[in-house]
Amino acid sequence: MTSGQRKIRLAVAGLIHETNTYATESTGPTPIAAFRQGFGDEIERACRGTNDAVGGFIEGAARTGVVLQFTYLAQATPSATIEAGAYAQMKQKLLGTIAAALPVDGILLALHGAGVAEGVDDIEGDLLGAIRALVGPDMPIATVYDLHGNMTEAMRSGSDLTLPCKLYPHTDLRERGMEAVDLLLRTIRGELRPVTRIRELPMLSYLVGTQEGTIAEQVNALCRQLARREGVIECSWFHGFPYADIAAPCPVVVCTTDDDAVLAQECAEEVANWIWAHRKAFLPHIVAPSEAVRQALAEPLGPVVLNERSDNPGGGTPGDATHLLRALLEANPPPGVCCFALINDSSVVQQAIRAGVGTTIEVSLGGKLGPFQGAPIEALAYVKAITDGRFVNRPGSMLAGMQFDLGKMCRLEIQGVDVLVASSAQQVFDVEPFLLHGIDVTRRKVVALKGANHFRAGFEALAARIIPVDSEGLSTTDVTLFPRQRLARPCWPLDAS
Repeated sequence: MTSGQRKIRLAVAGLIHETNTYATESTGPTPIAAFRQGFGDEIERACRGTNDAVGGFIEGAARTGVVLQFTYLAQATPSATIEAGAYAQMKQKLLGTIAAALPVDGILLALHGAGVAEGVDDIEGDLLGAIRALVGPDMPIATVYDLHGNMTEAMRSGSDLTLPCKLYPHTDLRERGMEAVDLLLRTIRGELRPVTRIRELPMLSYLVGTQEGTIAEQVNALCRQLARREGVIECSWFHGFPYADIAAPCPVVVCTTDDDAVLAQECAEEVANWIWAHRKAFLPHIVAPSEAVRQALAEPLGPVVLNERSDNPGGGTPGDATHLLRALLEANPPPGVCCFALINDSSVVQQAIRAGVGTTIEVSLGGKLGPFQGAPIEALAYVKAITDGRFVNRPGSMLAGMQFDLGKMCRLEIQGVDVLVASSAQQVFDVEPFLLHGIDVTRRKVVALKGANHFRAGFEALAARIIPVDSEGLSTTDVTLFPRQRLARPCWPLDAS
């Protein structure tokens, strides 16, 4: 760029929420207070260096010399349906700050893809339609999504570039953000004319990791092969998010080409047909808590990681289920062998704070936030530590560099098992919550945690074995158990085909 050229300006905005509509009955809708809201340059300060989409926008802009105009970013831990008023407020703020930033040359958006508000089943499609109405049909827009989004036609038509992350754990969000900057710049300069087509599959989605050897990695390999075709800009797929009672919580293939709608549709169809032909390979293998604990304790080496998929706060659950913790306690392991994180129970944390470190308290732990969470753990607990619940995800883990604040936390010892209790729901990404409370997981035989797959980025290198654990719960692996009043039928595996 010569000194006389005007620098390209890109607006940055986002609203990120993964909505578990089935959690709404237990916890009530998600209020505005649950969202972390940022405006202007405070977004850059919070996201610079983080392994997420906005961190990627920042890095991509630094490499290309474009100017970013930060507008509005709201995000919350996955949870129940968003309150209608909360969504209306956030939508108004997002549109208002984008309007104030105009004129710009293009827009970078960080969305999730599985957001649901009261009265709005597709908040991403709704937002994109409103943004498009604001800026006009010719403004280039690039959107980065979580791969667990439920892709819709409204999302496709509202954005020139649709870029779901490709890895689960989502360790490539930063990379996708950088790609979005590059592709948007090429579009602005007239080097590309993006045309996107999608193909939805009539099957419920299953949360399958993309690590080597998985069925999802085979789909990714096919997408990579098609992306090498001349004229193809991007080929990927949304796995879908099954914990929502909407018309299509299903996988969707998305392909973008350089001004070739026929090629885009052909590629999307090829990937979708492959997924459909291999659909039975997505069915999960389920291990109950008691059996998982038995296997873990029988392993000759540790640590063995047990992940409780059925109460994964990363899937919108309350995070206070007691099924796996109860199985650990009933196994009666020797002291110092097992640890567990995190159980969401602010009342127990406050009880521990009042009593103080070094005391023994009688607790009724967990099992308070809905009928699927199990009965509370009634036990005597020794208070070993109290912390502020603040930590930063370490390099290499999912959302590396991101700051977390789970409210006051405590470490309790119950029947020889160390249990970390938080004041809010959150999945475990890496060892930082344990270290915050003085626990070295490499010295433990069994490390139990709440999460579906994101924890693997932080634990796979140190775990002797990982055993996914499932039971009843608002993120149970068996997605056929949820009532589906709004699902478009037929849909496999509910309907034979």
